[in-house]
Amino acid sequence: MKLGKLSSWAPAEGRLVVWRPEGALQKAADDAPVDPGPASFLQGDHLGAYAATVAEGRTHRGWTGVATELDGPLDRVAMATALAAFAARHEGMRTWFDYSSGLPERRLVPAEAVLAEGAFEAAEVDDPADWASDWEATLTELFDAQCTPDSWTPFRLGAIERPDGFGLFWACDHAFTDGASQVMVLNEIVESYDAARDGRPVQTEPAPDQTSVLQHTREEWELAAAQTPESPEVQAWLEVVRRHDGNLPQLPVDLGLEPGESAPVAPVEFDLLTGDEVDAFEALCRASGGNLTSGVFAALALTDTAITGADRWFGITVVGSRGPAYLRSQGWLCNFAPVELAVPESRDFAETVAAAHAGFKAGLQLASIPAHVALGAMLAAGVTTIEQVGSPQMVSFLDLRRFPGVGTPTYERGLHFTGLGRTRNASMWINREPGRLHFGAQTPDTPQAQRAVADYHQQVERTVRAALAASEGATGAGHGG
Repeated sequence: MKLGKLSSWAPAEGRLVVWRPEGALQKAADDAPVDPGPASFLQGDHLGAYAATVAEGRTHRGWTGVATELDGPLDRVAMATALAAFAARHEGMRTWFDYSSGLPERRLVPAEAVLAEGAFEAAEVDDPADWASDWEATLTELFDAQCTPDSWTPFRLGAIERPDGFGLFWACDHAFTDGASQVMVLNEIVESYDAARDGRPVQTEPAPDQTSVLQHTREEWELAAAQTPESPEVQAWLEVVRRHDGNLPQLPVDLGLEPGESAPVAPVEFDLLTGDEVDAFEALCRASGGNLTSGVFAALALTDTAITGADRWFGITVVGSRGPAYLRSQGWLCNFAPVELAVPESRDFAETVAAAHAGFKAGLQLASIPAHVALGAMLAAGVTTIEQVGSPQMVSFLDLRRFPGVGTPTYERGLHFTGLGRTRNASMWINREPGRLHFGAQTPDTPQAQRAVADYHQQVERTVRAALAASEGATGAGHGG
């Protein structure tokens, strides 16, 4: 599974097919009862942003998706069965948010409705006039129209059908999914598809590690309600932000945007390391008392402080909030953790890795409470302001080798992509994949931002390669003695 632009998929020409709810299921979805309780904290942010986007007449492009290539002729009925079973297993995939009362109310489509015979049907879509140049625009328009939080389905499963195989794609509004969910979704659907095609039973009940995200949301709010401004984790969050004058992390380069200004996204991606280099870097990180994650944070800390002249680094990373009961659940199961460290005066990479490892472990402890609780406490105490919060720089790290389905054609041929909306920062998605350490960033599409981000990424790469070279030199010197 690779992270990249939708355009990097480049599927061969075929017949475009999507699966849609048939009339009875669509009516059941439109009339679905309200499910009591609030949205999750992250959903709440997303739903508010969606409403503002619609009110301003702009295009909502808050979707993310995956695509892969499969061998053999497509069985359209079997894929419809697989989609129905998938939706039945995951309550989050059977929800949408109704704005008719002014505030979004979650509605839950009954499992029996999606499991009714013929609930989903394949529908052919008009093919692009020029496949080579227009297929991406066709899919983007399809996702823009369907993948919104205020109607069901907020996802779209489709295929590009050919006699000897097919491309399979999925996109979903971010309110109902996250990166881990996306990495797993097609493999799970294809497992059910294979069973349906071969006449084997298709599982419709969730597995023990697929607990509903609605339960996760209830637990999240119960945990938030148990916190006070004096809770240790809240106080620790506040102290971190106080040490940085109330500011949340930003990329330490000038992106050329005015405060609050955003620009269209230009995705940037590159391999930081490949082949044996990745293994050598990971070995260096472990020998330094950390791991690959803390090695990445160490490289960022050394790069940022070299630019700013500061002696401390503060980053915010995205962490999963799944736990054993939610390992294969579909939903937005994430939280944020602060990672802070004092950069050693020596700027030694190994020492910085050890400091980053300790900072990451401390941050994970603070991620045991919803970050929104800490943010609310910061604002209430005057530690920071709405203007200072802005749109903080985020760092996400995933080891894609650990996910279910690794080694299957579905996974190995897979691409994870996101919709290209607007951004005010250049947050990074860093993935460990077989044979490479891959960087992706959603950057502002302006000349100054592109120059600044390119320079920054080159400095990160120089930092990593200098650490590797120093390690290899030290090893060689030791052997020579």
